[in-house]
Parts: sequence; structure tokens; C-alpha cells
Amino acid sequence: MELLVLTKVGGFLGPFATIFGWIFNLLYILLDKIYGLFSDERSGIVAITVILFTVVTKLLMTPLTIKQQKFSKMSSIMNPELTEIQEKYKNKKNDEKAMRMMQMEQQAVYDKYGTSPTAGCLPMLIMFPLMFALYRIIYAIPAYVPDIYELYNTIAEGIKNQDYFAYMSEMATTLAVQTKNFSEMSEGVFTNAHLVDIMTKFGSDQWTALAEQFPSVADIINVNAEQINAMHSVWGFNLLNTPQHYGFSLALLIPVLAIVTQLFQSMLSMAKTKNNNKKGEENAMVQSMNSMMYIMPFMSGFMCWMFPICVGIYWVASTVVTIIYQFFINRHIDKMDMDEMIQQNVEKMNKKREKMGIASGNQMAELAKMQTKSIDSYTKAEPKKSSTSSYANATGKSYTSETTSSANTEKKSVSGYANMLKKD
Repeated sequence: MELLVLTKVGGFLGPFATIFGWIFNLLYILLDKIYGLFSDERSGIVAITVILFTVVTKLLMTPLTIKQQKFSKMSSIMNPELTEIQEKYKNKKNDEKAMRMMQMEQQAVYDKYGTSPTAGCLPMLIMFPLMFALYRIIYAIPAYVPDIYELYNTIAEGIKNQDYFAYMSEMATTLAVQTKNFSEMSEGVFTNAHLVDIMTKFGSDQWTALAEQFPSVADIINVNAEQINAMHSVWGFNLLNTPQHYGFSLALLIPVLAIVTQLFQSMLSMAKTKNNNKKGEENAMVQSMNSMMYIMPFMSGFMCWMFPICVGIYWVASTVVTIIYQFFINRHIDKMDMDEMIQQNVEKMNKKREKMGIASGNQMAELAKMQTKSIDSYTKAEPKKSSTSSYANATGKSYTSETTSSANTEKKSVSGYANMLKKD
């Protein structure tokens, strides 16, 4: 597996990585001050920084997480209605007119709840680059922590006076660092930053081999490598090594914990989904997601076995923090008044439409506000009780008053209003 280690992440992820790198370095400096009060050693400081970094970044992404959970809660209310619409038209996929009707009815459902099909995607689209940027920090800590970078740079300065290029190129190949992507590199020359990129992947064995390769600067290598190893040392394990480096030992706990914690998180997510889905209906997409929830933890466990222990600690810490964090967010979401949330959503939607120059009194806006209690009235089904929200079923009326004649239901259903729009 090839990994590209850059001195600093560039491109689209660059700004995010810079901000997170600044946070990581700030936490490191804080811990360094605390360590300095008790000892001159910095044993395990990187591991503690990684854990604190995980907690802080999770807290910073709280607004996005809450927004995503709100949409999930809203989806659990909307999905039964959307599923009924899909079922009603499932045998009419080749009928263009029927498909337009289906889209119109689905849009009316989204409108009455004041949301949209893409509302849940936006938080995820924002969170994905943030997560990738977070991983890049963990993969290239020296690039964002000057104190650690200086230790690597001192070694780089030492070997730059040696015939180093062939050996370091070989190490780069062995460690899967793609030197062809290094910028500002002339033939036969690595910059200090390039050497640091390669050495960032060094474990204890590579440091020993490097000192043996360049005996004239072995003292410089050993002194700085000792400090680097101490910073990355926890219970005698070097975080720069992979768990497989230690074989069947306590280091195996990292991939095992990665599997167990992510399985637990997946089961909690699935239980929450089933509780929210009052009809207990599962479509193919939900089943596929449930399968991935069981597969991904084992993939993560395998990757934690292959990657440095430091990366595994970040994954485990991230999962544990997410479980605890999710518990409190779910409690907060469960206590929210869904009728009030839906009303606020609709008001925000109407304001956005007004800014866009869409008249609030047009037919589609009015359709979104009217009673849409009987989604399957197209098939002449009996009227049934609303799932959750009064605002979703009747503007200005409580959702507990559900008794309506079949004829009136047909007249005021989404399909009925869709036909009215068609005639206009």
C-alpha cells in the first residue's frame, strides 16, 4: 500500500490541515509546558497530544454533527411517506408522466418538513475534507510541530554532508514514500524537507540502520532519534512502529480495540436507526449500509495492524470519543420538539425562497403548507394517523385530530394537488 507523505498538505486540504496543525501544535506546546514542570523527558507526549487533539476537533465539529443528526431524525419521520410514494410508482418507471408526478409528490413532502433531499449531504460534504485533513496531520506530525520537526531536521543536516541519496532513495522505496511527487527536487538531491518526509516513516529499526549507514554522524542520529522515539513511546512500544513489528504482543490490542469500538459504534447507530424507523421498513440502501457497518470495523482493524501504532491510537480514540459524544448529542436531539423544529425549518425555507425571488404564495409553496396526510391516496387507501408532526400534516392544526373522510383526503392529498397543478 503506497502512502504519499508531504511536508505539508497542499491543494484543497491545505487550509484545513494548516488550521488543524496549528491546533495540534498548540496542544503539544501546552503538554510540553506541563511535562516541563515534572521532568525533562517527554515520554508519550505524542500519544497524549493525539488523544486531546481528537477530543478538541470533535468538539469543534459539533455544529455540523448536530445538523447531521437533526436531518437523520427528520428523515426517520419523512422516510415512511417517501417510501409509500416510491411503492406507489414502482411499476411505472418507464412512464415519464408518472415519474414527474412522483418527483412532485416527493418534493411536496420535503417542502412540508422544510428540508430538501440534499440537506443531509452538506454537513457530510464539509466533514469529509475535515476528516481527511485530520488524518494528514497524524501521518505527518513533524510538518506541523516545529519542535519535533527540528529533531528530524538536525538529522537531515547531518546526513546531507554524506553520500546519502542512494540509501535514502532505497529507504523511501521500502517505506512506500513516493519521491517522484517531491517538489523542487533536482536529480541526485533531496532537500531537508524531503529527508524529513522519508524519516517521518522511520521506526526504531530504521533509525538503527541509519546510524550504522552513516557512522560519522551516528552520534547526531542516535541522540535525536532517542528523543523522537521517547516522544512516541507508550508502555515500551514505539508509536512509529506498526503492531505487526511486535508480533503477537500487547500491541495487538490496537487493531483489536479498533474493531471492537467500531463494531460497538455501528451497533449503536443501527439500534438508533431501527428505533427511529417506526414502520421497521428497510430498503436496499439501508441493508447495504448495515452490511458496511459490520465490514468497515474489520477493515479498520487490518489497517491498524499495517499502519504505525500512532495512527491506530488516533482511530481508537476517535471512535471512543465519538461514542461518548454521540450519546449526549442523541439525548439532546431526542428532547427536541419536532413540531417546533419543522415549523422553524419551513420558516427558514420560506425566507430563502423570498430572497431568491420565489413568491411565497405560489402554488408549490401553498402545496407544501396544505394537508398531505394521505400519501397513498392515489391507490385509494384509507386515511391513517400522522407519524409525528402536526405542522407536517396540517398548517395551524394539531396532528392529533386525524379523522377526515376518504373523499376529502383524496381532494387534499399530494396527488390531488399535483393534478391541480398539472391543469393550471
